[in-house]
Amino acid sequence: MITKRVMVKILVSVTVDDEKFTPEFMDEFREYLYPFDTLDDHICHLGQMEAHGLLGFGDTFIEGYGPMSRMGISTQQIEQEQEIEDC
Repeated sequence: MITKRVMVKILVSVTVDDEKFTPEFMDEFREYLYPFDTLDDHICHLGQMEAHGLLGFGDTFIEGYGPMSRMGISTQQIEQEQEIEDC
């Protein structure tokens, strides 16, 4: 049996319509989903979802946001690197 550690880095571009992230939206999102206080919190979350392959193609419905187009959300993986480390 062999075990190795693999470092994976994925660079993701995330675009959102900042005007859609109103104080009312932010309050409701915090109340029902995650305690995000800033637009950057949402952008990081969406980037992680893209990196983990959780966003599909086209106008994917995202829990808490609705269809991506409604919030002006688009994501794109730009670059990926892998590095294997011996354990």
